[in-house]
Amino acid sequence: MDDWRNLVKERKFAEAEALMLADTEPINERDNAVDRAEFYEGWGDATRSPVDAIDRYNQADFFFSIYASWSTSGGEGTARMTDVNRVRNKVTNVRREL
Repeated sequence: MDDWRNLVKERKFAEAEALMLADTEPINERDNAVDRAEFYEGWGDATRSPVDAIDRYNQADFFFSIYASWSTSGGEGTARMTDVNRVRNKVTNVRREL
């Protein structure tokens, strides 16, 4: 069985999703939340369907937001919100194209 990261490199996100979810459980760890967020952002970037892209970006937003919520200081939270804001801007841009 392929590692999900290899499937992502081949842009086989649908095939990689179940493996990624199993590998990144529980999400109460930094790497797992970020791995999930980056996975869904990458899938959103790769998809041609605007509706699917928005869905994937929203999933990325969810996991980046979880990670940002674990911040212990204002500066750390601001830095972590960079990813959240980037993904939210992608959603805004895709919606403009609809």
